[in-house]
Amino acid sequence: MFVGRKRELAYLEERFERGKPELLILYGRRRVGKTELTKEFLRKKRGIYYLAEKLPENLQLKKLSEKVIEFFDEDIITEFSNWEMLFKYLASKHDRYVLVIDEFPYLIEREPGIISSFQKGWDEYLSDSNVFLILTGSSVSVMENSVLSYKSPLYGRRTGQLLLNQFPFNEIGEFFKKKYEFDDLLKIWGTLGGVPFYLEQFDSDLDYYGNVMEKIYNQNEVLFAEAEFLLNEELREPRNYFAILRAISLGKRKLGEIINETGIDKSSIMKYISILNLLGIVEKEVPVGEDPFKSKKGLYRIADNFFRFYFRYVFYYKDLILTDQKERLLSILKDTENQFFSLTYEDFARSAFKWISESNYFEIGRWWDRNAEIDLVGMNREEKRILLGEVKWSERPVGTDILAALHERGNLPRWDEFNEKEYAIFSRSGFTKALVDEAKSDRSLVLFHGDKRIV
Repeated sequence: MFVGRKRELAYLEERFERGKPELLILYGRRRVGKTELTKEFLRKKRGIYYLAEKLPENLQLKKLSEKVIEFFDEDIITEFSNWEMLFKYLASKHDRYVLVIDEFPYLIEREPGIISSFQKGWDEYLSDSNVFLILTGSSVSVMENSVLSYKSPLYGRRTGQLLLNQFPFNEIGEFFKKKYEFDDLLKIWGTLGGVPFYLEQFDSDLDYYGNVMEKIYNQNEVLFAEAEFLLNEELREPRNYFAILRAISLGKRKLGEIINETGIDKSSIMKYISILNLLGIVEKEVPVGEDPFKSKKGLYRIADNFFRFYFRYVFYYKDLILTDQKERLLSILKDTENQFFSLTYEDFARSAFKWISESNYFEIGRWWDRNAEIDLVGMNREEKRILLGEVKWSERPVGTDILAALHERGNLPRWDEFNEKEYAIFSRSGFTKALVDEAKSDRSLVLFHGDKRIV
């Protein structure tokens, strides 16, 4: 079942309808759905789908040649002896067609010179043809450095690019036919992120804990070893990356704390962290409004939900899974989950405010200093407006004391430049009647119960 991706499909359709030659770059982390998206796009098109493999150049060319000749149903040519012959042949076709080369990095991994052949093929043949060429890649570093960068032979040739991201929270319910309530959906999102392949592994007939037991705490299931598989596939020296991710998952978020926990020296650890950042696994968080390059308050966090859950609840406890002590591990999860998912709920609130708020806030994030912390801050400097929010993943309704504390932090001199202040409170368990009544009479305050605005 193909789910979502309406915007991405619309983009591809719009480019296709132009009728012009296209060289599109589609990339994103592994398992994010690039192959399914291109196959769905091809479903009602004349097109060729080719999955590159880690093979010598001559075998890659041979396999792609066979696909092309089979598609055009011509017996004249049995094989193309070089890339130029292939591109010249493709350019000779008068009817519009799609050619998808999936996992393009595999094609150029062993033979980097192939990318120059593609540049020549595009310049001399395909740029004046009817082809709709899509090159996809899961190695974000290779796609950005070898295909999209200024130094790439293909620089300036692409006609468009599409970075395929994970599904946002408000779309993952489609994978489960909307069977789950907000609490379980948030836990699923905090466990798997928005990666369609991972979401498809969960069984909507099981509750959240049943899925964790059956699909993650099970050495025979793909999710059990997935994080380590991806890191081993993508990186050299994966042990150092494991150590860094484990340290951050334990709450070691300052650079010095990570160095002390891992024993990796500062010069090396920055190289590892920068690569994890490029892969979208780790990010440096600074108080909203501060320059990330100048701020001295930076904290590192695991930005990818699946990796965050894995290194908190699987990597360190694999021996419990391998010795069939899954129930003990489930107890550890239940004992600590409120703290873990409170951060997920904060992430949800910061991302959700972009699509559930009628106000335009262009800087959204968390803010802190030595004396105070605010879960959600949104700023519109041009209009001198600011939003300050509290996010509570607790089992008790939120009362007026929380609002009073939020107002106090909103009155810090730090925010004096803003003429208009708004307040938002997100609560897993709702609100007291007194706070709801106050919100009804205060237009500057909005309340969200779970994912729904109630006032």
